[in-house]
Amino acid sequence: MQNSRARDEFPGHKRMTASWSRLSKGVLYAALPVIAIVNACGAEGEIEEISEARQALTTVSFQQGSLPSSSYAGSTDATIRQAAATTNYGGATTCEADGDDGSGVDKSCLLKWTLSGIPAGSTVQSASITLQVTDGSSNTYNVYEVKRSWDEAQVTWNNATSATAWATAGALGSTDRGSLVGSVTGSAGSRTITLNAAGVALVQAWVDGASNNGIVIASSSNTDGIDFASSEHATAAQRPKLTITYGTSSGTGSSTDPGLLIAFIGDQGNNGNADAVLQLIEDEGAAATIHNGDFDYADNPAAWENRINSILGPNYPYFAIIGNHDAAAWGGSSGYASYIQARHARVPDMNCTGELGVKATCNFRGLFIVQSCIGTGELRSTCAANAADQVSFIQDALANDSSIWSVCAWHKNQHDMQVGGKSNEVGWSAYQACMNAGAIVATGHEHSYSRTLTLTDVGNASTGHGKTGAFDLVELGPNRNFVFVSGLGGVGIRDYEAASHDDDTWWSSYYASNKWVKNGTLMSGTADYGALFIRFNVGGDPKRATAYFKDVDGRLADEFTIQVQ
Repeated sequence: MQNSRARDEFPGHKRMTASWSRLSKGVLYAALPVIAIVNACGAEGEIEEISEARQALTTVSFQQGSLPSSSYAGSTDATIRQAAATTNYGGATTCEADGDDGSGVDKSCLLKWTLSGIPAGSTVQSASITLQVTDGSSNTYNVYEVKRSWDEAQVTWNNATSATAWATAGALGSTDRGSLVGSVTGSAGSRTITLNAAGVALVQAWVDGASNNGIVIASSSNTDGIDFASSEHATAAQRPKLTITYGTSSGTGSSTDPGLLIAFIGDQGNNGNADAVLQLIEDEGAAATIHNGDFDYADNPAAWENRINSILGPNYPYFAIIGNHDAAAWGGSSGYASYIQARHARVPDMNCTGELGVKATCNFRGLFIVQSCIGTGELRSTCAANAADQVSFIQDALANDSSIWSVCAWHKNQHDMQVGGKSNEVGWSAYQACMNAGAIVATGHEHSYSRTLTLTDVGNASTGHGKTGAFDLVELGPNRNFVFVSGLGGVGIRDYEAASHDDDTWWSSYYASNKWVKNGTLMSGTADYGALFIRFNVGGDPKRATAYFKDVDGRLADEFTIQVQ
């Protein structure tokens, strides 16, 4: 174990000047190229600012048993056949269309997807349908809006449901079928139908709450049929998929992609333990990682970068924030900052602006991340505890963003906001700015895991920092948030210090070398290395998330729900 404070303090630091710009993500912007502003500072030559202005768009796909998660079960489809006008084919593994299914009779393919997780007020920018053609055709088949409700297990050529007939058999009536929204043709293989303006308007209506009766693929004149893999097909990746890209209007909060999974770690190291944690992140399928400082403890940026690349890949979204052990090798052409900037340039989806890892904001698939060096005076004086420069930046960044989910990410702690021996190294101002905005506070530095209850008066120990609510449910909103430390990235698991923390009343869970408490209950066992995972926008509720801390042995040290009020 590493308990020496000397490991976490550097008497010297390098100074860097920085500028930053903010974009209000409450306004939609046209996509612009990334602009990198390079400002040479003596021999160090850091890239001081990366600015990016782009429309804040989200893309989500719906596919049975696959997208937006493996639990999605809202895709339905069925073939309707004129030659078997009272037979239901809802359970078939193919969905078929033909203008001459023998003796001049037709068959058509009905498809529908239940939509969830798209925030109210969203504006649909584009939509497409991807189908796996199992039997191709040289003919073109049209795609139409379906106006009448139908049931997958009951629909036939004659009837939409067992109790309701089509206005005209085959869904051919003007009250059965509406606008032409696209077309499809081609040989066997994956085919994507980009919906036309009428199709986008149709999907917009579904998002706005209008009846969603799906679409029908049909032709009354073709003589060469086309077959598709249905929602019952054995291979999930070949089932029909609806993809929607949407944005949010000014003043409306936007959520993350449905089911977005983010990993949080800190205090990583350069050993097998660090590799095991990165492999855990890979195995869990996290879309991105937020690393709250102290990278490899070896001042070897190239080796640290190679470790990440070898397990997660060079184009993996990895949001790294400076820690005190990173300050000495931060700048210069081969410093940590240069690798962080190069990754951002390779991965536009990270979508950050400002001095990365020090004073920056990012919007990753709807998750707003405020990166701060607050408390890490080893880098420069404007990163010291309660530094006005950083506190103002945090306040302004949160005030100018309208995202439902926001995370404040920095490295160090206040003594009350960890369960080990760390002293007050950040100041309360940054914590309070994030609480006031209802933003999660994510930190590292102490080599254990800990999570608070919902806090409403952070900085006031006499009220237990305003702790309230249940152990397994934390709430976010104006003047309420929670704080966690995820410092088990691979180096030196530390202990719970009873003398300092037995009178704390604000902890839900903690996981240390000598004690494990899960949602208020003392558990058997002690900590191993691992990561906190938060899955945002779950269960069709864009304001709900589920979270768990998992170690490399597969133990779930913490499990809880987060709700935005």
